[in-house]
Amino acid sequence: MMNRRATFLSLGAMALSPGLRAQADYPQRPITLVVPFSAGSVVDVQSRLVARELSVRLGQSIIIDNRVGVSGSIGAEYVARAAPDGYTLLIGTQGTQGTNSALYKTIRYDPVKDFVAIHALAGNPNVLVVNPARKFRSVSDLIEYGRKNPGKLNFGSGGNGTSGHLCLELLQTMTGARFTHVPYKTTSAAIVDLIAGNVDAMFDFVQTSRAHIREQKISAIAVTSPSRVRALPEVPTMIESGYAAVEALSWGGVFAPANTPAAVVRRLSDEVGRVMGMPEVQAAFDAVSSVRLDMAHEAFQAFVISEASKWTEIIRRFGAKIE
Repeated sequence: MMNRRATFLSLGAMALSPGLRAQADYPQRPITLVVPFSAGSVVDVQSRLVARELSVRLGQSIIIDNRVGVSGSIGAEYVARAAPDGYTLLIGTQGTQGTNSALYKTIRYDPVKDFVAIHALAGNPNVLVVNPARKFRSVSDLIEYGRKNPGKLNFGSGGNGTSGHLCLELLQTMTGARFTHVPYKTTSAAIVDLIAGNVDAMFDFVQTSRAHIREQKISAIAVTSPSRVRALPEVPTMIESGYAAVEALSWGGVFAPANTPAAVVRRLSDEVGRVMGMPEVQAAFDAVSSVRLDMAHEAFQAFVISEASKWTEIIRRFGAKIE
């Protein structure tokens, strides 16, 4: 009799546990997913795909809120200040969670302390591309020239603090080669000038460069992903080229405000992981050369801390600051 009573008391305590109650009750209303980049961007398209499948699994609508500005920091700050209840989430990126706080003087959130990492989504590799007239056939060719002729090669990018700019700074920091950075207002403008020969090289997302590579308007030397990408199987990685330290992915994942209940974090992490494992989702990410990052809450949290430290140190070395 006493054992049965103890069991009932134990079950009753569990039923009243706030963590278990949060997990059982969540979600009870629509969720807002803040995408800090414009509609139609690579991040936005991938976020909408994940949100659609996640809403089915959670049984609630997920509303996409594009809050654009300051390389994603406007949206990130909004989520950092939101109630930590699991109903306002962020698609955070290498920029919002890894580099912006070191680059911009006006960032008003801590990319690590103000968020909890839910689950990684994918990484978008860059490809190092050059104007064919320059006759560079390998990373070593480019590095050797940059060491012997510091500043004489112009590297385009879509702007200060963009993924292409950061990859350039990483390349210089890790190799000692020196190039002249030429920031443009958009990546497409930089590509136009690369094709025209007004700049010599640049790092760009595979998604936006591959058509020009296929048409032989620009030449691909290496990709920054850990392994070769399906869209450009003939292009070696930086690792294969002998420059493992220049490996980099412009990654993204789902975040919530700090102090979101652990049970809600666990539920979201589990469900996002299941969505990312769906064959149709994997195929969609593969189609744009994204690398799926299979990291749940704990692993992703550690990864974000590592990335924030890594890029802060790199940015400190080259001394960049953006007003």
